[in-house]
Amino acid sequence: MDKISQIMRKMPINGFSNNIISMNQRSGKSSYAGTWIIPKPSFGQKAMERPFRRDIKSGWTKVSHRVGAIGKKIGMMTTYIGDTAYPVTVIHLPNNQITQIKRKVNDGADMVQVGADEIKLKNVSKALQGHFAKANVPPKRVLMEFRVTRNAMNLELGTPILPKHFVPGQLITVKGTNTGKGFAGGMKRWHFSGQPATHGVSLTHRSIGATGCRQTPGRVFKGRKMPGRLGGKSCTVSNLQVLKINTEMNCILVKGAVPGKRGGYLKITDSRSMKWKEAPPFPTYFPTLDDMIKEEELVFRPATKETTVKSTVKKIAPKVISPEESINLINLQKQLIQRRISRKQHQEQHQ
Repeated sequence: MDKISQIMRKMPINGFSNNIISMNQRSGKSSYAGTWIIPKPSFGQKAMERPFRRDIKSGWTKVSHRVGAIGKKIGMMTTYIGDTAYPVTVIHLPNNQITQIKRKVNDGADMVQVGADEIKLKNVSKALQGHFAKANVPPKRVLMEFRVTRNAMNLELGTPILPKHFVPGQLITVKGTNTGKGFAGGMKRWHFSGQPATHGVSLTHRSIGATGCRQTPGRVFKGRKMPGRLGGKSCTVSNLQVLKINTEMNCILVKGAVPGKRGGYLKITDSRSMKWKEAPPFPTYFPTLDDMIKEEELVFRPATKETTVKSTVKKIAPKVISPEESINLINLQKQLIQRRISRKQHQEQHQ
């Protein structure tokens, strides 16, 4: 039987299926039951979905690395999606703009530099003033660099990184400086159990105990867990899910906690373990006219894995005019300027 099934698998599909259909028609059967067709996958298994690897329109591929964003931690809150409560961290994206694009030929790596949070010009050094002037962006408080692939470098200086750069439901990696707790003992810093409460122990209940050996080696090995400064170091949290995106407040809501205190800056990138079913905005999200008129809130529902959009019209929305109206306005401005010049000349002549 195994040899017969192997031979029939090697047969051309079109001819084999036609023969089977004709056999079924002769015998009066309307299905493939009782034939030599060997189903793949076998009974009881679901057909595997073809993985999404490439988007021809945007140029995104499975191995593409997009530019990230700089976030500012606002705090934690509880948000309701349906009847379920989720603990989320509110992260604000304060005026993210691209300030420099580095190439591997000149700079050693393909990177994109992003600046965030505007500050006064007097608080910036002369070197950075020239750096920002070259990129034609206002002075920034924070600068961070993101490694990207070459197909994600089709960006211009000054391009904004908006909250819609991220997709509701996607996984992100957040890197920041965790909360500093000062000088801490071994029980708090390394979770030591401490010394016994009785049986001859006096005044050393929270001591770490012996740290060295005997005469050989006669020293304390490097890396020994001892009391010292706790926190205030770089910390990375992976696979945090984006639940909401608010374009009005220019922030994203992330499920779970992120490192650092309120007001701390975070480095946000796409998670490497994210399995995309659709291509994200690539190389980034470019705003449209609808973004100038509408304010949107994108909500991801983890139960159904659906995204809902709540849009509202801005109270003070910019007026969009046609090219003909813009030409007429320019002509009117020119006429007003000419009238003012003629009035001044007329007054000077009479004086």
